[in-house]
Amino acid sequence: MILTDASRVDPVAGGPADTFRIRVADTPSAFPDWPRSDRQGSARCHVFQCADILEVWLDTIGAARRIRALFVGVSDAAGQTVMLLPLGIERIRGVRVLGFLDGTVVDYSQPVLFAPASNLDADAMKRLWQDIRAALPGFDVAVFDKMPTEVGGQANPLMHLDVVQMPESGHVMSLPVGREDLEKRIPVSKRHVRYMRQLAKDQAVALEVADSPEQGRQFLDDMIENKTRKFHETRVPGFEIPGKRAFYDEATRRLANLSPIHLSAVRAGDTVVASHWGLVYEDRFYFLMTAYAGGEWRKFSPGRILNDELIRWCHTHGYRWFDFGIGDEVYKYEYCDVVVPLHIAVIPVSLRGRLYVLTGALLTRLRASRLWQRLRPYKWILLRSLKSAKPDAPPSGDDADASKTTH
Repeated sequence: MILTDASRVDPVAGGPADTFRIRVADTPSAFPDWPRSDRQGSARCHVFQCADILEVWLDTIGAARRIRALFVGVSDAAGQTVMLLPLGIERIRGVRVLGFLDGTVVDYSQPVLFAPASNLDADAMKRLWQDIRAALPGFDVAVFDKMPTEVGGQANPLMHLDVVQMPESGHVMSLPVGREDLEKRIPVSKRHVRYMRQLAKDQAVALEVADSPEQGRQFLDDMIENKTRKFHETRVPGFEIPGKRAFYDEATRRLANLSPIHLSAVRAGDTVVASHWGLVYEDRFYFLMTAYAGGEWRKFSPGRILNDELIRWCHTHGYRWFDFGIGDEVYKYEYCDVVVPLHIAVIPVSLRGRLYVLTGALLTRLRASRLWQRLRPYKWILLRSLKSAKPDAPPSGDDADASKTTH
């Protein structure tokens, strides 16, 4: 349903006027050219901005967090789509925060871009932002995070909104044409080779890719079991984050033939020792959520086996990019030759929003302290022991806030 439909003319000193039509809807289906994972058209975006992924997001994370979704379409005077923005307003500590739709399941956030967006310089983008703001319901602060500078060779015009670079980046491995060149790019350690030989001597080791919804469901169940154990061991929030478990369940169940979902597992004999849930889009493979068997299997580095075999599978099936996503883990530097700097724009528009930004800066410094790092895990131990952190319970306090900028 279209919520707002407005045309605005912004005069440019010494030049022609910029005329934009801005429409706001409560679903991406209100815009015929919003890309889907099987129909990109002329749009440029990451898979996270595709309508079929967003629709699952609305029914799971969006509903659990009570976020008001606002899908914004911007077109020019000729009627050409300039950009589409998947946004939402969430109340955090009583503050209305506008941002991209995330909830810890998105690595790259940005508008869906079309060719006319390349005409937006800094002045035009800042004027357009004011138009978009006027078309939206009231909010206190906008937080646009995890933004890459470009996608598909097209510059992201939101970079003009006084952004700063985030501490973490995305990391991508480009896949060469030849198999021999690929093998040279895969890191090798004598220890890993020795353990692989030992493992393969006792049982067959192979990567399996789900080719049916039933097999995909089994791989997902195995992964969630191992991932939940890991969350408990590392004392970090996991599937307690509102809607997160439901998102993976529902995406696996609803999306036809598992596309763009990619589920896989490494088996050693009959045991699943590593598993992965990811996404594929065009010529890009998104390496998103992994889980590994514990106990005696750890010494065989099942994560390394999974990485290497998935990279080989992607090469065989014609993918050009293996995207390890956000996070500066050391192992990524062994594989990746492309770093994707990510940026954040924080734009307060009210006194409450400015106070929110100041409070957020104080919390960031507090979270970096040794005392906070030592004490915070015990919150999750207590919540789990009391069984009070239910999957679809609304977030609270700093955890709701933090989930907007961490994956």
